[in-house]
Amino acid sequence: MASNDLNQMLERARMVTEQMADMRDRLTASEVVGTSHDGTVAVTMTADAEFRDVRLDPELLERARPEEVEDLVLEALKDAGAQLRQMTEQRMGQLTEALSAFGR
Repeated sequence: MASNDLNQMLERARMVTEQMADMRDRLTASEVVGTSHDGTVAVTMTADAEFRDVRLDPELLERARPEEVEDLVLEALKDAGAQLRQMTEQRMGQLTEALSAFGR
């Protein structure tokens, strides 16, 4: 009977390890896009906090003062950071669930 319990525990450990690796891979491959409140600036950021892309609406550059553009870029960066934190927290919650299932 003890051998059966040990085998079940080892199988659960293997499954949790696979789930953790899968979550890590999905998180690493994930990107978020932060935007300014008016949508004129968009910033793409990876889960590794690497910035991949910045998009500025051409009309923004024609009508806005440099300070306004700076504020909108900062807004988009903050939005991307907030989305990344939220995504990480969600994935960590999934990991916590997987680990708690291991203890059952």
